[in-house]
Amino acid sequence: MASEFIAISSTATPYSGELRSFLAQLRQVTELSAELKSRWDSMAKDGDWTKLGEYLDVPPADAQTLYNLLGSVNGQINGTFVAQLLARAG
Repeated sequence: MASEFIAISSTATPYSGELRSFLAQLRQVTELSAELKSRWDSMAKDGDWTKLGEYLDVPPADAQTLYNLLGSVNGQINGTFVAQLLARAG
């Protein structure tokens, strides 16, 4: 598989514009996911689900669930194919 950057015009066709918009939004979501995970790691230091729950206004058990789900989503969204797509075309 080639590793060169693929330049996509945002104005050439409606489809290329949609792709550029998608890539920009994907990059934003990827960055926000990493930012939230980092912040939540600090908030829930040493498994302090009560503290994280207070920040999120949810019970501690829900805070732990949300934390774990965000961690899984963050891992997936920063996976190989997303990273390759953003590196080559984003």
